[in-house]
Amino acid sequence: MCISNEMMTEIQSTLTQFGKTTNNPVPILKDCFPDLTFLRTSDSDMGESPFLSLQDYNLYLLDGREHCVQITHNLEHATGVVITQKNT
Repeated sequence: MCISNEMMTEIQSTLTQFGKTTNNPVPILKDCFPDLTFLRTSDSDMGESPFLSLQDYNLYLLDGREHCVQITHNLEHATGVVITQKNT
């Protein structure tokens, strides 16, 4: 399943709404979007620029359509999201 613009807006809204109540938003996102993959890592582990930068998080898109997973900036190819918490 690829990520639509509407779905990305919902993910952003969910992170904005629940981001302050938890240090790990992945379980909430998995409950809300069970068909997508969500991963959490340190921002320093990412060598790419984020697809979307929120107040507390950076979001990177995963393209898992092929054998090897890669970062993409194309929503039409995105099958998951990597979430990194910004250093404050």
